[in-house]
Amino acid sequence: MFIDAVLKNLVWLEMMLTTNGTPKNTHTGLQDSDITALRTRYGWNELPEYHESLLLLYFKNFWGPLPWLLELMVVITYFSGNQVEALIIVVLLFVNSAINILQRRSADKALATLRKAIQVEARVNRSGNWKVVAARELLPGDVVRIRAGDVVPADAKILDGNVSVDLSSLTGESLPQDVTVHDTVYSGSIVRRGEATVAVTTIGKATRYGKTTELLQVAHPPTHMEKVVFAIIKYFFILNMLVALGVIIFGVLVHAPALQIINYVIVLMLMSVPIAFPTMFAVAQTYGALQLNAGDGGSDGDDRRVLVRRLGAVQEAAVIDVLCSDKTGTLTQNKLAVSATKYYGTNDEKRVFMLASAASDAADENSIDQAILQKAATEGFTAPQRLSFTPFDPSTKRTEAEVLEGDKHIHIQMGLPDLLLTNDVHFAPEALQDVARMSDDGLRVLAVVAGEVGAPKECVGLIGLSDPIRPDAPALIKELNGLGVRVVMITGDGRITAQAVARSLGLEGDVFTPAELHKNPSIALTGVVFAEAYPEDKLIIIEALQKAGHSVGMTGDGVNDAPALHRAEVGIAVLGATEVAKQAASFILTTPGLEGVRRVVTAGRRVYFRIRTWALNKVIKSVESLFIATVIFVLTHSYILSPLIAILILLSNDFVTISISTDHTSPIHHPARWNIRNLIIAAFFIAVIPYIFTMSLYVIAWHMRYPFNTIRTIVYLSLIYLGATTLLAIRAWPFSWSVRPKSILIIALLFSLAFSTIVAGLGLFIAPLPPLFFWLIIIGAILSFILIEAIKRIRGIQKLLDIA
Repeated sequence: MFIDAVLKNLVWLEMMLTTNGTPKNTHTGLQDSDITALRTRYGWNELPEYHESLLLLYFKNFWGPLPWLLELMVVITYFSGNQVEALIIVVLLFVNSAINILQRRSADKALATLRKAIQVEARVNRSGNWKVVAARELLPGDVVRIRAGDVVPADAKILDGNVSVDLSSLTGESLPQDVTVHDTVYSGSIVRRGEATVAVTTIGKATRYGKTTELLQVAHPPTHMEKVVFAIIKYFFILNMLVALGVIIFGVLVHAPALQIINYVIVLMLMSVPIAFPTMFAVAQTYGALQLNAGDGGSDGDDRRVLVRRLGAVQEAAVIDVLCSDKTGTLTQNKLAVSATKYYGTNDEKRVFMLASAASDAADENSIDQAILQKAATEGFTAPQRLSFTPFDPSTKRTEAEVLEGDKHIHIQMGLPDLLLTNDVHFAPEALQDVARMSDDGLRVLAVVAGEVGAPKECVGLIGLSDPIRPDAPALIKELNGLGVRVVMITGDGRITAQAVARSLGLEGDVFTPAELHKNPSIALTGVVFAEAYPEDKLIIIEALQKAGHSVGMTGDGVNDAPALHRAEVGIAVLGATEVAKQAASFILTTPGLEGVRRVVTAGRRVYFRIRTWALNKVIKSVESLFIATVIFVLTHSYILSPLIAILILLSNDFVTISISTDHTSPIHHPARWNIRNLIIAAFFIAVIPYIFTMSLYVIAWHMRYPFNTIRTIVYLSLIYLGATTLLAIRAWPFSWSVRPKSILIIALLFSLAFSTIVAGLGLFIAPLPPLFFWLIIIGAILSFILIEAIKRIRGIQKLLDIA
């Protein structure tokens, strides 16, 4: 510990470069030539990942509601005299656990891929040049610039500047802590306010709190879609149990054999268990996340990926119907340039930009600062000596600086005209009139106000910045509107500027301000533009929309956007967002504009459609099996589906449906809406078709006086074949051939049909199938497919399934 402390202080002393204990304003950091040797000595700024034992994960799959149900079935089946069936259920449990492990490993690999893409970055000075590197590349001795919204990438001491850091994720302390020169900031803490230059002292495992490079959230509570599907399963299981209770009462009244009643109940319970659901769900969301992460490339080589921080968010994107979007960088090009300048009194353009550049920060990547500094550099305007600087504060909408102009101490403020041009500022009335004219031209206007410290201030001038709208923005807004997503623009610009930008984007509707929003939050439901908005106003807008029943997507980039990004159903950090915004968001865009948002929406709806197809398919097959088993039991007092046949059906059908999770599909053209009642009603109507064909085969076999065990085999194979054609029919709308099925689905179906045909044809475990009925089953499956295609055309069915 003593040696570590000495090493830390040696690094600190090397970086101070002082003559009187005060650090200089310039810190060159490490030399590029030092990196290789230091990397060998210190390694990477990251922590080793923890991987749970595969054996422990395997046995965890035997604990939970679904495994408990199957384990109960083992006990009941064994003691009811069906030892072979009990053994097969045990094998099924072990196989299911093995499949879950394989899918878990696949999901872990997907998360590893996403983690590599989602890294905290740092602004570091090496060999005298500022550059952006991945935080894992930092080394002791590196000089790093941190600012509001950053996650501190390593333990470091402050060389200059002042920051307020949030240690809540590390210590639980809710109040930010102010730190200054000589103080230490710790890896994983969040910079809430201010800027500072720091010297890295420790990295990786040697840091105080350890968490340095990635804040990817892996664990998450059940999503809305998971809850809905589990609700469908729960309701149907309850229905099965009620039917079973009725059949038990009926069986007792008609003196049916107790073994027959027990076996019937076992079959109903087995058919209610969605064995493949956890696996299918995991595959569906992982596949959707990987598709977004892969991007669509393009011959231009652009990175079009959307990085996914939370897998469950892929499904949630399907339900959003309102998108609250930042203007800058999302709807506009974020390429600010000085387009107009006004100056007042004895001031001129030169003094306007000399003072404005002094109130800007070259180390900051802010586009406004960069535009002003670029203009000053181009014209050869040099800023006076700066004595102090206060970075931009979203709550005051300004930056401040104190400079030495000759022998005078001048205090400068640069920011939103409406807040700076107060009655006590000289030239304010004339300047406000010019602000209105410039804003009407769509310019973003900054006021530069200055004066001697303690003396009255004057408006030195106005700077008009233009930020052209993105060429693709109007078309993408129209496309999102066509997908049922209303786009709301939120901007810090004044009302007039905001109106001008909205017109060019094709956004038509009411423009409101925060003052109006605070008086009447309900205006969030009709407003299409919110001007003069502070970051905290975004949270009020989102909450008002959510209270009205809307599902909200939110784009943001700043530290104060984090609460709104976290509160929205789908938070999207835009290109160039702060690390805190990325941490709060579910998605991170790697390209500017709304194209990434559109991809998130369509990808989410594809995942939703696959999961809904699985749910619909499961309910149809469960209804069909319930009808067949119950009707035949009432007629014969005997169970037609033995526990063994029920297990074979589960093996053939449920695991085939896993392939639905990666099937080709088209996104729906409106926000996803789950209606459990309607889905079950539609499933009942569709299930009637395969039920009629299977019961027809039962009646034919009964009239031909086949043994009951042979009739069981006929019913078994009929359920398999009609189940396959039902799945093919409902997987795409309006026609099953509207979207080509993926090859994995076809392979899974062919394997299921081949396996079932061999079992039935050779009489493995069950009575052999009469050859005549093989062809009758084929004919029935084809006719069932045609009729289901026909019933899909019925408007009422389409409305029940939210297709129309």
